This record gives sequence, C-alpha cells and structure tokens, in this order.
Amino acid sequence: MAAEFPNIRVLLVENDEVSIYVMEKLLSKSFRVVVARNGVEALHLSNKDNFDVVLLDIELGHSMDGTEVLEELRKDSLNNDTQIFAITGMALPEDRDYYMNLGFDNFFAKPLNHHDLIQTIKETCLIKTY
Repeated sequence: MAAEFPNIRVLLVENDEVSIYVMEKLLSKSFRVVVARNGVEALHLSNKDNFDVVLLDIELGHSMDGTEVLEELRKDSLNNDTQIFAITGMALPEDRDYYMNLGFDNFFAKPLNHHDLIQTIKETCLIKTY
C-alpha cells in the first residue's frame, strides 16, 4: 500500500520492537518511514538522508538517550529544517516544557494518540503535501 503523503519522510528512532512494529505500520499508511533502533543508527541515517520529521524516543537504552541524539542532530546543518519530536513513556505534566526547552519541536507522551501524531506531522509538513 502506498503512503498517502510519500514526499513526507519520517525517521522513527525507537528501540522497543513492539513500538516499532505498531508505529511503522500506522505511520507508513501516511508517510515514508525509516526506522533507527538506536541513537548511533539515527545519526548515521540522518547523515545519509534528509528527513522532515524525526520521532525520537527519549529512552533508547544502549549508547545514547534521546536528548543526546537531539543534541547531535542539531549540530548538523542538514537537520536545520527537520522537526524533531520527543516521545517518552516516562511523562509527567511538566515534561513537555522541559523537553521543549531542550530544543525539541514537539512532545508526545506514550501511550501515543496516533491520530494526533499523524495530524501533527501532516500540519508540520503541510507545504510538502502538495
């Protein structure tokens, strides 16, 4: 099945296989999705290709967490126009402000409202949908 907006490229950075399966299945109906399973892979992929949106899980486990990946992504001018959304399951009410102040463009707490996430990506990338 072809994506509804194939010109919108999304990098999903997630280490949980169940979350990857669900998110990739839902997102790929609307966008072109590439998956990175850790921060190092995310940085490698972002150096090879331009993404419109990076969905970045905060708790990535191994080598880097989401805030470290954000910091590295922001250093690269290739990502100047990339919207980077924080995603976390460890969310408190004040976390949105904390992550936005770190430089994320948006914040989503798990469990995700997939409709809201897809709508936000579409609105963020509106100019690319034509």
